[in-house]
Amino acid sequence: MERGDFKISFCVVCMNRLHQLKQTLIQNILDNADYEDLEFVVLDYNSKDGMEEWAKENLAQYIKTGRVVYYRTTDPESWNPSHSKNLAFKLATGDIVCSIWADYYTGAEFAQYVNDSFKADDNIVLTPIDFHRIKKNYAPPGDVLGKVCVKKSDFLKIEGFDERMDRHGFEDYDFVNRLEIVGVKRVLIDDFAYLKYISHGNDERYSLPKNLSGMYVKYISASESEVLFLYNNQCFDKGTVIDNYTAGSENYIYAYAPRKDHFEYSLKETSWLTGVWQKNNNVIIFSTGDKFSLDENTKHLTRENEADTFYHIIDTETVKSVLTFQHFFYTRSIMEESLKNNIAIVNNAKFGKATVFKNFALLSVPIS
Repeated sequence: MERGDFKISFCVVCMNRLHQLKQTLIQNILDNADYEDLEFVVLDYNSKDGMEEWAKENLAQYIKTGRVVYYRTTDPESWNPSHSKNLAFKLATGDIVCSIWADYYTGAEFAQYVNDSFKADDNIVLTPIDFHRIKKNYAPPGDVLGKVCVKKSDFLKIEGFDERMDRHGFEDYDFVNRLEIVGVKRVLIDDFAYLKYISHGNDERYSLPKNLSGMYVKYISASESEVLFLYNNQCFDKGTVIDNYTAGSENYIYAYAPRKDHFEYSLKETSWLTGVWQKNNNVIIFSTGDKFSLDENTKHLTRENEADTFYHIIDTETVKSVLTFQHFFYTRSIMEESLKNNIAIVNNAKFGKATVFKNFALLSVPIS
């Protein structure tokens, strides 16, 4: 690749994030107006919040000049961050592709910063994710860890983001880790002027499942608890959550040796145990063969013929925190599997596929 200026694509993927896009997109266009060879690939991922109508009214001048290319797909029924980014990156025509969420501000002249970084060394991926803790006191906000810039050829080499990660969380970590496996160097975005975003609570991303019947906890030790989720569709999830920061605290070695765990909590099992349950009077019967008595007053569950109690948790914040761990554990496990087995290429050559419509056209654009 020549050392001249690169064509850069800022890929903005949205599903029902118009309220954020209204605040960021045009500001980001203006903040990078001086970089000539730049396109904003805006992918409307089957939004239901009027995004297409807003785009027609407010982006026409930028679409006309080619600064913005607007795509819409009506294929997905639910949000998939890996698939959506793969689709946008494949649609992009830049030498370098950057993921810019709808709630991200690029910062003034970010495109020039990206260009200069890749001119200095084009075998890199730009990211704020310091997974290996290589930079002391580097602590960007968690909400901006999805900003990543990479050569499109490197993106294609590893077949993009792992589409098994069909929910938010760790798909960016995994993507950068796998780039490193094929020899692409991680370079941290060191200017926090490029890491500004619209602050919002996790309630926009995570909420209590509507079908959650109850959460129950059996306390094993200071560092282990068995957690049980019952759902109204008669399914359940069960697993043992480990607090890595207190586990083995009786071992004197932790008086002077730092812990090496990347994450505060882990699951003792390889995955959550799933199955079905039914209620017969005040007895909960599980497909695993377990039977628990339900105390109608406390709502606690006690295993029949044993002093083995699962306490009913009613504190909303506690329930949310455990559900958040459960949510992230799924994608985290995929990431850790790829790291452990040195897997760089994923998706079996099938990724980023969908029917898309370009710039409000009635005919779809084929995606190879």
